[in-house]
Amino acid sequence: MASILHLGARLEAIVDLCPTTKKIADIGCDHGYVTAELILEDKAKMVIATEKSEQCLNKAIVLANTINIAPFISFRQGDGFEPITKYDKIDCAVIAGMGGEEIIQILQNKPRRLYDFVLQPMKDAVKLREYLLQNHFKIEVDKLVKDGNKFYNVIKTTHGRDRMSDIEVFFGRTNFTDNYQVFYEYLIERQKKLNQFKAQAGVLGSKLQTELDFVNQALELYKDAE
Repeated sequence: MASILHLGARLEAIVDLCPTTKKIADIGCDHGYVTAELILEDKAKMVIATEKSEQCLNKAIVLANTINIAPFISFRQGDGFEPITKYDKIDCAVIAGMGGEEIIQILQNKPRRLYDFVLQPMKDAVKLREYLLQNHFKIEVDKLVKDGNKFYNVIKTTHGRDRMSDIEVFFGRTNFTDNYQVFYEYLIERQKKLNQFKAQAGVLGSKLQTELDFVNQALELYKDAE
């Protein structure tokens, strides 16, 4: 779905995975594009936008004022969920554009009964998936999105228990079920790059070799499905 603000594929995917509900928190809202799009698409009646950077928060406020949606947004400066109170009663939260370990730190201080999240880790997606599986999150959607020449993981969660194979934890389960084109393109690119590294260095480090093994295994699954 094309966004009203003409966001890139990464931010559009985040918005698309958000439910239509009363109140959504955008944790670390950066310049406020996701916050604004959630209101413009009527995904939420109210968005609480938090940001520890005063400069970024001010840019988000300017954007909201420019497009006349500021009355529907509560802007709050602070780290993670610190600016959120028990009286806010948010239904879902977005945590995007930061590393997986930072997202984990934020989740460790989430409201007690909040499990509906849209997460977009810039790195360490495997660590984030492992944390989610160990802490009563069920992963509903976990897919790669291509934006320009880069690939990004976007994850939607809810409350529950979940089991995933090692390869699903490494790549994200729904890439294997309904994201074939983007995922296959990613696998081919990573296989080529990792094999080039291996040819140049003679041997890969354990982390990269593990990744190459999983890439090859995933591509074999595609061949078996043909």
